[in-house]
Order: sequence, then structure tokens, then C-alpha cells
Amino acid sequence: MKKHNKQLAFVWIFFLSFLGACVDIDIPPKSILVPELIYNEEGIKAYFAGIYNHLPMEDFKYSPGEDNQGFFRPLNINTYGQRTGEFFNRGNVGNRRHGTGYWNEGFKIIRQANRLIEGLPAYAGTLAGAESWIAEAKFVRAYVYFQLAKRYGGMPKITVPQAYDPDDLTSLWVKRISHADTYDFILADLDEAIAGMNPASEAGRANKYVAAAFKSRVALTAGTTARYGAMKFPDWEMDGVLLQGIPADRANGYLKQAWDAANLVAEGGYSLHRGNGDPTANYAEIWEKADANKESIFLRKYNKLDFVHAYDAVMCPPRMTVTYGDRFNPTLDWVELFDGLPLDPNTGHFSGLDADGNYIVYDDCRQLWKDVEPRLRANLLLPGETYKGVQLDMRSGIFIPEIDPEVDKFKKFSRDDGVIAENYPNWPVTDNLFTSNKILRSTNDARVQKDPYEYTTASGTTLNIFKMGQDGPKSHNSAGNNSLTGFHGRKYLNLSLSVAETDLHQSTQSWIEIRYAEVLLNRAEAAIELAQNGEPVYGTVNMLQDAFVCINDIRDRAGAKLLTNVSELSMDPAYTNWSKPGPKGQGGFVEAPNRGLQIVRVERYKELAFESKIYWDLNRWFTADTQINQYRKRGLYAFMFCKGATVNSYGNPEGKYIYDARATESGSDRVTVGINDYYETIPGGELKNNPYLQKNRNQ
Repeated sequence: MKKHNKQLAFVWIFFLSFLGACVDIDIPPKSILVPELIYNEEGIKAYFAGIYNHLPMEDFKYSPGEDNQGFFRPLNINTYGQRTGEFFNRGNVGNRRHGTGYWNEGFKIIRQANRLIEGLPAYAGTLAGAESWIAEAKFVRAYVYFQLAKRYGGMPKITVPQAYDPDDLTSLWVKRISHADTYDFILADLDEAIAGMNPASEAGRANKYVAAAFKSRVALTAGTTARYGAMKFPDWEMDGVLLQGIPADRANGYLKQAWDAANLVAEGGYSLHRGNGDPTANYAEIWEKADANKESIFLRKYNKLDFVHAYDAVMCPPRMTVTYGDRFNPTLDWVELFDGLPLDPNTGHFSGLDADGNYIVYDDCRQLWKDVEPRLRANLLLPGETYKGVQLDMRSGIFIPEIDPEVDKFKKFSRDDGVIAENYPNWPVTDNLFTSNKILRSTNDARVQKDPYEYTTASGTTLNIFKMGQDGPKSHNSAGNNSLTGFHGRKYLNLSLSVAETDLHQSTQSWIEIRYAEVLLNRAEAAIELAQNGEPVYGTVNMLQDAFVCINDIRDRAGAKLLTNVSELSMDPAYTNWSKPGPKGQGGFVEAPNRGLQIVRVERYKELAFESKIYWDLNRWFTADTQINQYRKRGLYAFMFCKGATVNSYGNPEGKYIYDARATESGSDRVTVGINDYYETIPGGELKNNPYLQKNRNQ
């Protein structure tokens, strides 16, 4: 046992020192890897554990725009949700691109995988499972190469550990292969991983079906890049090599691979989580019980001893954490993609107005959410509900007691077209409820969320009611740290932690890198793309019918409305947003070539939000620069009537509400994605070190 512990310690010291070094693609001398310490059951497990801990996942420790290429940050405060319209926060209101420059760290891991691929065959027959370990190393290599390919396009193909020779540096110089050849290389590695790995593994490690699920993601990216990349800008070719862009005639081949791989995953016993009869609680359990449900395919495990994160402390509302907080504000643009909210049929966007154009009066802050899609309820912390012993209090102002909700009617007092007047507020009505002091709001005070208004009820009771909700939303002229949109997100939060426990570097919930819902959506999207591009039947399977079944499986579990007929997955014009030409309807925020593809893309927006997936979807669809163009986030602002209100045991008011939708008052910066943001430039240091490397376009 002591000998094994020494071996494990040596492996960990070696691996950690290696990853901490500042080196090029091939620096550590081959002699550092001591075979007798690595090529045994304990050594190889420890070695792979180190590799997995350094895989470039965009998880709780990923923060775009930061150094270290965004990965392995101690605090994940920055997000790129505002670049997709999913969410943003008071500290991140502008354009946030992914962490650029990830290259050298990736090739360090590739080198380690190559060492195993080269060295393990000699131990076949003496090291149990050597063949499976080789296949797993190919999965690792494919995983890292995909992170590189989706950032840069074609990459140098390195399949063996290069030997450093100071007298011949040219031996380390490798040219880039084409974009398509890079994806073919990745997919070939995944095929060998699928063929060679075990069908099951401990949580946090890959197996045959993890590789298949990942292959569905990779092949779908390759297929849609081939389909849409050249429509955005000319492919980039140097020295006869197509470095950025994949020939369009390759698309269907990749899409078939994506569909086949997704179809294979179900054989591994994975399925959508349906362990709770309450659809809202069931959906929340996907993350609350990530380690023990059949939907989780590939996890990153955290633990209290040496691998923690700070997601709860950063993302919870401020009253539910002892520090930071309030970095998780979903937008109304995202919320109104879900079923159950009142929508304007002329725009497809939220409308809190009745048939006469007057604000609808709701009995309390909960009524609006009564019939919304359970999946949305599980994704948000809802007003009036209690979490961690704190009742969420969301309000943007109060009507003075002289205003009677049963009698007084009001037309819309703000504009909601995705933009906001520069001289905000600019109300398009004569009776400005704010300047006439009919609605009271807090002023620029650091304690605005607890700015009380005292009034006496008809029965003679004196009440103190906070003008603004203690949890937001923050107004344009108020200080304070709280939601900018009127929403706080819930997904991935560990609500079993008390407020006192919700502190920095105390969270240990697992990150779900791949789950079965994504696999079903990959399969559905690949099927629709094939059906619309000359392959209505693949093998013996009707592609649109298969997509119809997959999407409805997702919707059924989510408690959403089901598609009623496969004909809905049509090539009719997609809905468009605001003033853009085209038909209007729910989901127009998400751009697509037609309604069939828009339906599956909207489903991805709803199902995979806040999971670091939508950002890369917009990249592979090549819609980021048009969908997120002068984009201003929208929020939902609640106003309560004092007349008839009471104060509950939490100190929060209970009364009637109206809801107003508009561009966010604070943090309303325009966001625009540049057309040249789809690919990164090759790092300058790498171009200097390797003269054979070809540049990317616009470099």
C-alpha cells in the first residue's frame, strides 16, 4: 500500500508540475515519464485523473475575457450570456467574447495523450485494460482538439510526442491541416474511442457512450459549419489548404455521423430524468441530483478537500449569499421563449395589456407565473417563493394609495421594441406616472432596496412598504446590487446551502458537461438539416418524424406544449424579431433559416441555457453577428398598488401588481458581435515559434 501511495504521489507531482510549467508544445524530456510508475493500475488511474482535471471545460471555473484563456479561474464572474441574450449582470453588460488564446495549454494535454497512445501498446496483456486506456487517451485528444478547432479552424495534426532537439528545431514545426481534415481527425479518434472503451465508467470519466455523445456534438458542429460558414464570408485558404471553412458538400456526411452517434447513446442506458412526478421539481433535480441520474453522461466532479468552486456565492441573489451575488440575471428575451406567459400575437413578445390596451392587474406577485412552463419555473427563482429561508421580493415601484387597482386604468407607459431612448425615461404618453408622483421609486441611494414608504390603511393600520423590491430590479437612477432584468436564475444553484454557507469557494456540485437532453437535440437538429437538404430518409428512418419524436420527448419532460404534427418542422419562413422583415411570433428572437430549424434552435435555447452551449451554437449557425446586433437586453418591471396591500411575516408587501416589459433601465448597453469574431487569430507567439503555421483571415 505504501509503495502504491508513493507511486500515486509521484504521478501527481509530475503531472501538476508539468501543467504549471510555461512551455511550448513539446518541452518536458521524455525521461520524466517513468514507465514503472505510470503503467500500472494505480499509476494510470492517477495519471488520467490529472488529465481530466485539466480538460478545458467551460464550467464553473470558466470566465471569458480573462487570462489563462478563460479556464480554471478562481471566480467565474464574467459570462458571455449577454452575447447570446441568455443573461447578464451588473458587472458584465457589454460584449464578452470567449477567452481567446487557448493553444499551448491544449497541446500540453494532447502531448500527454500521445504519450499514452504511444506507450500503452507495449503493456497490452500485462496491464489490465490497456486497450481501453488507449481508446480513452484518444477521447482526451479529440476533446482538446475540438476546443481548438472550433476556435481556430484547421490545426496542426500531432499524433506522437515530439522530441525536442536543440540542433534541429524544424522537427517541431508542423503545418496546419484543413478545417475539414481536422474534424475528420477528431471524429476518427472518437470512433476508435467508441470501439475501444468500456461501456460504463465511474462518474467524471469517459466511456464508450460518453465518446458517442461527444461525437454527436462534434459532428453537428462540423456539419453546420459546412452548411452555413461560407454564407457568412469566403472560406480562408492558404497554400492550397482550406484553413477556415468546410466545403458545403461535406455537410450531410457530418450530419449523418452526428445522428448515428446520438442514436447510439440510448443503448448505454441514458435517458431524460423523470424521477419526480412534479415536473418543476423533476427538472430541478437534473442539477440537484446530477451525480445520480440517468441523464448525466459526462461530469466534472468537485469536492470539498481540493477542488471547489464559487458558483453559489457569485450567482445567488445578494440576500442569499454572504458575499458577491447577483451575477445571474436572465433576460426577458429568453424568458418569453417559454410557454404560459401572455404574449402579443403581433410581435410574439410579452404583453401585460388587456384587449383595450390597459395594464392587466394581477392579484399578487405569483399569479403571472401560475401557468408557465414548469421548465421555466425550475430555471428561475420566482417572486413570492422562498429559497434558503428568504422570500424573493421583486418590485420596481409602488402606486400611491390614492390609485385604486379596481378602478384606475393605465395605458402602456414605456416602449418595448428592444431599444431605449437615449434621454431615458422618454414615456410616449401624456400622463407620466413617475413625474406626477403616482408611482413612487427610490432615488440614487445606496440603500434603495430598503427605502420605505409609510402609509395608513383604511382600517387605521400603519404600514411601511419598500418602494423597490429587496431583490430588484435595479432602476436606471438607483444604486444597489441586484437584478437588472427583474429575474434571478436558479439552474445549477445548490439551494440546500444555508445563507451562511453560501460563501466563496465552498460549492461542490458537479458540472454536467454532456447530458442526454443535448444528445436528443443534436439528433433532432441533424435530422431536420438532413431532411431539408435532400435526405428525408436516412437508412430506413424518416428524419422529420425522428426529430418530431425527439423534440416532443424534451418538451414532454419539461411540461411544455407538444408539437402536434410533424408538418410544423417546415421550411416556411422563420419568425423574425421586432422591425426585421418577416412574420412575427414567439421565438423570433432566435434566428434561423426557416421554421423547422427555428423550432429546434429555440428548444436548444430553452433547454441548454446557462450551460455554455448556446454561445457556440450561434457561432456554428453563423447568426451571432446578425442576431446580436445593437442588441439591448430586456427586463420585466413589476409595480405594486399600495391600496389594499398588506405586509407578510417576511416583511414583504402583498398586493396587486402590473407588469411592464422594456429594455433594461440599468445596464442597457448595446451589444454587437463582430462578423470577424467567429474564428480567433493564431497566437502571435505560436506564429513566431513555428514558421510553418499559417495565419487566419484578418490577421
